[in-house]
Amino acid sequence: MRVSRNIIITGIVLIALLLLWGAWSLLPHRTIETAPPPAVTHDGDLLRIRPGGPLDGQLTIEPVQETLSPHQVELPAQIITPPGQSVDIHSPVVGRLANLYVQTGQHVQKGDILAILYSGDLAQAWSDDHKAQATLTLTRQAYRRAVGVLNAGGNAVKDMQSAKNDLEQAQAEATRARLRLQALGTDGNAGYQPLFAPVSGIVTSVSTGVGQNVTDMTAVLMNVSNVDTVWVQASLPDTLLPMLGTTMTLDAPFPGQTCHGPVTSLDGTVHTDTRRLNLYLRCNNTQGVLRPGQFTTATLNITQQAQPILPKTALLMDNDQISVFVETSPNTYRRRFITISYEEGETVRILSGLKAGERIITHGAILLNDY
Repeated sequence: MRVSRNIIITGIVLIALLLLWGAWSLLPHRTIETAPPPAVTHDGDLLRIRPGGPLDGQLTIEPVQETLSPHQVELPAQIITPPGQSVDIHSPVVGRLANLYVQTGQHVQKGDILAILYSGDLAQAWSDDHKAQATLTLTRQAYRRAVGVLNAGGNAVKDMQSAKNDLEQAQAEATRARLRLQALGTDGNAGYQPLFAPVSGIVTSVSTGVGQNVTDMTAVLMNVSNVDTVWVQASLPDTLLPMLGTTMTLDAPFPGQTCHGPVTSLDGTVHTDTRRLNLYLRCNNTQGVLRPGQFTTATLNITQQAQPILPKTALLMDNDQISVFVETSPNTYRRRFITISYEEGETVRILSGLKAGERIITHGAILLNDY
């Protein structure tokens, strides 16, 4: 009887335990999660990337390259007429325009007659020349007579000296009158003043017409320009003056022709109105494709010594400071501040802070910027 009671009690306890275990297994259990290690840890000024972490494989590491290519600067440029090859035509005398033989755009040769003026001043110059020549002839004859009479003993020395003085004055006046005609460029027709082309080229402007009275000898009547050779004028900002070197070339593309070559000349001073220095390139234009006034964007190539060069994607900007992340060992990086010179398309040149061969983060550095 006692054994049966013990067996019943034991069975009840086992059943109770089974029921408690079943109830406990049906209850929701809370899993305690442990935090993963950080993706980036600090070790002084070093940043360590956890292998297998979220940043592992997101960074591109490349060595710093070095370049010998020239620095290229894009500058506004235009075609201009070479110095001394664009000549304004003025009238050397006042008068009235009788004939005009050219029009804008016409090609002329040196010495061609451009126009003719009726001029009272020219008639006066011819009259002065004729009178001076007549006076010279008369005084020369008088001097010869005075010398002959003196040699025959029938005249005083002072008479011969007076005749000689008159001859020298007449010679001076004749020379002046003839040089005046030569300066006017006359062709021998009294009263008709021709205007000659001083250079071969194109008539770029005409600001007069037949019948116009020319009363101002400083007024420009027309312009003739020789454009067989033209100059490309490129304007360099004064902020870039320190980079100018002794070896520079210019590339200036135009429709139908590209001008290329060493810089021919440059201004001695900076233009105060634009704060720019003009550089010049001589360009052959025998085909007449280029016209003064055409604009383009020229490329100035400045020879440089070997310099480290970086892609822009490696740079981190923090106000006025520029930095990169340099690899010190696998998965370990240090921020380093650098100085850049100027942009080369998608790259920049390094003035200080990096050397060729050092390994840096070229893509993905922004992911470490906030650590």
